[in-house]
Amino acid sequence: MFRKETVPVIQAHDYIKQFPHCDARILHSPKECEFCDKHPEWQALRAAWGIAFTGWTPEGTELPCPADHARGDKHKLWGGNVARKENA
Repeated sequence: MFRKETVPVIQAHDYIKQFPHCDARILHSPKECEFCDKHPEWQALRAAWGIAFTGWTPEGTELPCPADHARGDKHKLWGGNVARKENA
């Protein structure tokens, strides 16, 4: 019925060399952040999975952004986590 095996440990940095922000849970919506826009496949997956983008209020059955849920607005205190637009 249920597996009772140990789940293999997958190290994200073995596959993803760099996240857009210091906090890997942060992902801004398209056209909101030049760093997040370099990962459109992640943005598409987050939308497909029904997870709100960072700084957005979940609607209906959408899940909250993991960074917002874990730390509220406190993640914005670190400049490396704030959305950045080109030429801004």
